[in-house]
Amino acid sequence: GICQFASQLDGEVWKERNCTLAKCINGKVTRTQTSCPTPKPVVCANNFHAVEVTDDDGCCSHYECQCVCYGWGDPHYVTFDGTYYGFQGNCSYWLVKEILPRYNFSVMIDNYYCGAADGLSCPQSITVFYQNYKIFITQKDINGDFINQVIKYPAYQNGDFRLTTTGIDTVLLIPKIHAKITFSGLIFSIYLPFSQFGGNTVGQCGTCDNNRTDDCMLPNGKIDPSCPHMAHEWHTNNSYCNPVPPTPPPPPTPTTTPCNTTVCEIMKSSVFEACHKVVDYSPFVVACEFDICNMHINHIGCTSLQTYADACAESGVCIDWRSATKGLCEFKCPSPKVYEACGPLVEPTCDSWYSNSHTYIVFSAMMDVKLEGCFCPNGTYLLSSSINECVPSCGKKICRLPNGKWTKANTTWTDGCDECICDDTLQVTCRPLFCPTEPPVSCDQEGQVKVTDTVDCCVTAFTNICICVDLLFIQIGEKVPMKPCETCVCTNKPDTGSSLHQIDCELKPCDTFCPLGYEYQHTPDKCCGKCVPIGCVVILPNNSTHLLKVGMCVCVCMQFVCVQRERMTRGD
Repeated sequence: GICQFASQLDGEVWKERNCTLAKCINGKVTRTQTSCPTPKPVVCANNFHAVEVTDDDGCCSHYECQCVCYGWGDPHYVTFDGTYYGFQGNCSYWLVKEILPRYNFSVMIDNYYCGAADGLSCPQSITVFYQNYKIFITQKDINGDFINQVIKYPAYQNGDFRLTTTGIDTVLLIPKIHAKITFSGLIFSIYLPFSQFGGNTVGQCGTCDNNRTDDCMLPNGKIDPSCPHMAHEWHTNNSYCNPVPPTPPPPPTPTTTPCNTTVCEIMKSSVFEACHKVVDYSPFVVACEFDICNMHINHIGCTSLQTYADACAESGVCIDWRSATKGLCEFKCPSPKVYEACGPLVEPTCDSWYSNSHTYIVFSAMMDVKLEGCFCPNGTYLLSSSINECVPSCGKKICRLPNGKWTKANTTWTDGCDECICDDTLQVTCRPLFCPTEPPVSCDQEGQVKVTDTVDCCVTAFTNICICVDLLFIQIGEKVPMKPCETCVCTNKPDTGSSLHQIDCELKPCDTFCPLGYEYQHTPDKCCGKCVPIGCVVILPNNSTHLLKVGMCVCVCMQFVCVQRERMTRGD
């Protein structure tokens, strides 16, 4: 028989919406909900937690490992399956290639020697190939990125991918294949879904198959026992490789430079405690200590901390770690933006197409992660993804000021001696400040002259002539002959009790030094005192000098010589 309202034959089974299973029995349709087994736990070789992924039927789910590859520092690598190795090559290399081309996806890295005497290298750019796109990402020398040889500035998006930046990391999102690639100058990371790339990747990032034994696969398919040796074999065709810089001759007496790897211990501390059960810190600590002890630059260890923090953030644990380094790893953002340890992957802007478009919704599922970066201060909004401007409001009621800043409509402010307003037409108009009418100034006393002066942008009648006792006209800054024992100067400070300026005076300095046998004493009616005798100075045969006051005696050659007041007075 045939089921009513359906074209299925008796006994036929089919799926309907909301995970419902329908069956035609004796001309009638019976429906039952799809029964899902409990997902089996999965242990991942790379020590990342497995993620729950919806099955193809959209009803049930299962756990999968994440394909996560990192590179940082000089550089250090962690493959998709968690194998750590160091590699100091300076060519262009394949990080990821597909074994069977399904998505025409691959990632290439370009390394260069970054100044270390022993030939250490650093990543300077990565290039992502996807479909017909060639996306070149770098933070060296230029601020933008190239897409098919045309420079684009983050944030940029089309129907196939989105390129954005947090001010620290440049992030590429490809929603169709659920791929995420980040690059920050010395750090890169590649996130690929196991369901689409499991068992189908080769390159320096290894084969993503939850098995470390084949991570060091060569281009010919053989397994090399050494991952660093394997990494050299993945250089791109026709890539130019700079020669290894010559190793300097060893010093005559070998010395061991001490390594201060204290900053590396932060990853083991309580600062990262919330992440310890999510991401293993061991390879990052090893890399941190290696970089510091080989490059002898303490802040180079910050790269390993940043990489570990990024791995934690990608796993859902955001860590505010830079403050624990006591300024060593401080990151300063260009004004007007400020640093935040846990900000959005894409900062909302006032551009409606950028924040609310359909493509934004497509990418939203991949943007839940919180990353550190540079963001507009609280209470302000990023005007546009293409310019670094923060505005107080995203509405149209704002005016742009000549200094490049923004303000809301009907806001007033003072600019020099002008009072300005952002009016309802969003135009800035300025007019001179209102100055109160000053009372008339009378200069009827002898020695006074009325002139004009400017105080707080307002012109007022004012006298800047000081008067002295003999009715001389004294200009500001000149000395005033007032008291014989004082030095007086006409100042520009107004006298509150008159329309004149104040006269500041200070005592003339006196020489109070007197030789031995004399004492400085003040003299009545004189500016300075004088030295008066207080005793006799006697030099004995042993060349010792003594001061004898009136009435004192000294024994010389067994004879007493008494110094009398009269002799001292006579000057004998």
